[in-house]
Amino acid sequence: MAEAALKATVSRRTLLAGAAGLGAVAAGGTAAARYLSSDREQHPAAAAATRSARPAQTLSIVGAPGTLGGYLNDSSVDAVEVAGWGFGPGQAAYMSAVAADGTVFVGTTPFTDNQAKPTAAGMELAAFDPTARRFTRMVIPSTTGQTVLGNPNARYRGVGGGDVADVLVVPEPDPARGAGERVVFLSEIPYFGWNAAVDGQLPTLGQVVRDGADGPWHYEPSLSYTAQQLAAGLTPQRSAAAFPVPGPSQPPNPRGPASIARLPRSGHLVVAQYFGYGQQHSGALLVVDLAGQVRAFWQYPEPRPLGLTVLVRPREVTVDPTSAADDERFALISDCYNAEGKVQPFTVQEFSYSASTGTIRPMSTAVRAAQDGSRMETACFDAAGTLFVARTRADGLTADRVAVYPKIGGERGLVTRSPAVGNWPATSWGTTCRPDHLIGGSGDGGLVRSLTLDPASGGLLLAGVDGSLMAIQPEGAGRQMTFRVGPRIDLGLDLLRRRSTMYVGLRRGAVDAQRRLLWLPVNQLVLDAIEWPYPPFKLDQWLLRIDLARLPGS
Repeated sequence: MAEAALKATVSRRTLLAGAAGLGAVAAGGTAAARYLSSDREQHPAAAAATRSARPAQTLSIVGAPGTLGGYLNDSSVDAVEVAGWGFGPGQAAYMSAVAADGTVFVGTTPFTDNQAKPTAAGMELAAFDPTARRFTRMVIPSTTGQTVLGNPNARYRGVGGGDVADVLVVPEPDPARGAGERVVFLSEIPYFGWNAAVDGQLPTLGQVVRDGADGPWHYEPSLSYTAQQLAAGLTPQRSAAAFPVPGPSQPPNPRGPASIARLPRSGHLVVAQYFGYGQQHSGALLVVDLAGQVRAFWQYPEPRPLGLTVLVRPREVTVDPTSAADDERFALISDCYNAEGKVQPFTVQEFSYSASTGTIRPMSTAVRAAQDGSRMETACFDAAGTLFVARTRADGLTADRVAVYPKIGGERGLVTRSPAVGNWPATSWGTTCRPDHLIGGSGDGGLVRSLTLDPASGGLLLAGVDGSLMAIQPEGAGRQMTFRVGPRIDLGLDLLRRRSTMYVGLRRGAVDAQRRLLWLPVNQLVLDAIEWPYPPFKLDQWLLRIDLARLPGS
């Protein structure tokens, strides 16, 4: 990505659902962002909900020796110090996934929480083996074997490298490996201005494998692909749209791959491309396979409801496990801004992918749950195809009630009540599609940072920016669904926050279905407490483990 484009690029993740203002919008992203400081993120409104004490033998905290703070003195928490634990300089814990053997994989983000403002000089992914209590820092090399990749411009203080924006465990397609699974990860911004011809390129789509059921997990370069490699099999026209080249000697721009999910029938991977490029101000959707072949590309049109321009940033994809072949459904949550960069209510939208034709098509228009300024934040499907959407109130900090769209008669209300027909980007974009259910009691904490499903019980697990966790147990089906809402449990992040002048918060967790454990990354960030750029340094990062068999309401 060209340096000018990097300056214009701002990740939505830096904002707490847009509570900070944005500057004017540029052709490749937003022009500026005002970041929330630590005390603003820990907003009183987000922490006002009543929270229960931590049940004994339910919660564990894992981290480096000497970093667990007040957890060491809390008898309700198992504090686990792991020798060798630690991310590299400038790397903070981010999204997570867990393999069947119990290994927890954690991606990385800069201390700025903005991938366009890196604070490291490399790319890495963490793997934690809870049984052996072993932390592995996987440093990802470039195509020429380089692991330190800083921008040569002195003003950037040696930072560069790339983030790991999302991580996903998928079935192993190669039976010869005998491993059962492999891990796929994305980098939202894998390039920051170094000489790519000499120092190489970092992967946009990377893969981690192991040889044999007991072999160590390791990065596999032969199964990992740069933006240039992903673009190689496309026609010039499609390549220019999906992976535009910013300028001479610059590698193709992957347009901010932010989220990845595996489609259940084809096994292909749907990817949300967050950024627009050139005259395409909104982001896009991409489908790729594990061999690095692009199967489908769909550019988000520029919506103009009531004649007003909206910029759409696809941020999260989640897949319906009940999908039929050639009609694989997924939901997309997008961040939305007007032409001046002001936050608009975030939307959810349903799409279908056909592997045989290589096409993506919208099935619903982009919708809100209500015209009250609330935002669609994060989502998941259950085994019956019910879509649950955690929402955020208009203040950008506080959770709103979870919206529920069950599958009734083969379709969800998103499609039956708000279909993508005619010129939907101009006529029905941003319309209200009232959920079949709004879960009472689910909207009184901080905005939901992690929404996951417990496969054993079918229950929802909501972890908030206020450091709380609650379980919700759906019962029944369709319009007859009811919900048992458990107490909001205090995860104790204040026991770490007291030791730090930085921001300490949660990111998306992962459920170990076999062992009924929820793993939640806990990261420490600088945000804007230090003027960027600054040379890489280390900050403590952690993992929380929750025993779901002991969690009230689960």
